[in-house]
Amino acid sequence: MSITKRCESEKNVAFVKTHKTGGTTVARIVEQFALVNHLNIVRKKGESSYLHFTNRKFNFDSKKDFLQPMGVGFGDWKNYIYNVFSLHARFDKKVYRSFMANNSVYITILRDPVTQFESTFDYFGIGSIIGKGQDNKTLKLETFLNNPTRFWNNLSSSKQKRSFNNQIWDLGVDPKPNVVVNETIKRLDNEFDLVMITEYFDESLLILKKMLCWEFTDILYLPRNQRSERVSLSNNVRKKIMEWNSLDTQLYQYFLKRLQDHINNYGPSFQADLAAFRRMTSFVYKLCVSGEHVWNKKKKIKYERRDDGNFTSKLCKQVYLLHVCDFGGGYTLKLNLESMCKNVTSDDRSLNRSLRQMMKEISLT
Repeated sequence: MSITKRCESEKNVAFVKTHKTGGTTVARIVEQFALVNHLNIVRKKGESSYLHFTNRKFNFDSKKDFLQPMGVGFGDWKNYIYNVFSLHARFDKKVYRSFMANNSVYITILRDPVTQFESTFDYFGIGSIIGKGQDNKTLKLETFLNNPTRFWNNLSSSKQKRSFNNQIWDLGVDPKPNVVVNETIKRLDNEFDLVMITEYFDESLLILKKMLCWEFTDILYLPRNQRSERVSLSNNVRKKIMEWNSLDTQLYQYFLKRLQDHINNYGPSFQADLAAFRRMTSFVYKLCVSGEHVWNKKKKIKYERRDDGNFTSKLCKQVYLLHVCDFGGGYTLKLNLESMCKNVTSDDRSLNRSLRQMMKEISLT
């Protein structure tokens, strides 16, 4: 009788977070994994409430700005090595390798440049350059795109970085005319183990799960930082956005095809796994958000319990301290439902405080 040996889960993950791409949701998944598994995760030293390094490009001394790893004395820079990274900071593989554990898996996420640019344009207030008296977001966007170079030249440096090929900028490439596009994209393909795609978010997570040998419980999520209002774009505006962000467009199209390669190589269970995963995420939303059994009130999670006193659902039955939830087709999860809901619905600041506290409690002083 042959026994199939199961792979070991990867504990070392560098997630390079890009702007307005759904990266907050991915970061939350990776950070929760770090907390559950007591892993060293990059955080700023001190008590700064602002997490990200934004437009900063790390150098080999940047680790001096990080909270020390667990079990490492302050200032022992050569041993400032981390398992997990999940913040905004410009990418430089050589520098990242200096503070990430050996054999770390490098991932990032890209979004269709049309919707990503529209989101960025709104979120970072790029349209303020158009002037007063123009409050319509769509008209501001159209006005900007009618003469983007003129308006872009009058933006602040930080807004310039966010309004011109800003996804490839986040990945460490200055979007200048002399960029050799094909070589640059191939280099990034070699440097990243997986580039996720926002428009195929669940598919990307499924590929990530298999690559990292994680469990479905490790990738359960609720969307984070989603806007409720979106602008409707004409085909003409979409075309202009793609032309203005031509490097991001080529980058996105290349990695969209690469994701399809990953899907094709996944194996025959991909569609069944994907359908099951979507049943699981729907279950998480209904259980933890929609109010069927639990709701969020004044940042405190309250749970409804059935007549028998157990926290249960139609899909789950309690077995000792855990619940066994059956999603059909042989897909089952063992969960502590109350703990799961607290994890997926707690705010990001609470998670960050927990991560920092974990690091501090075990770190040497």
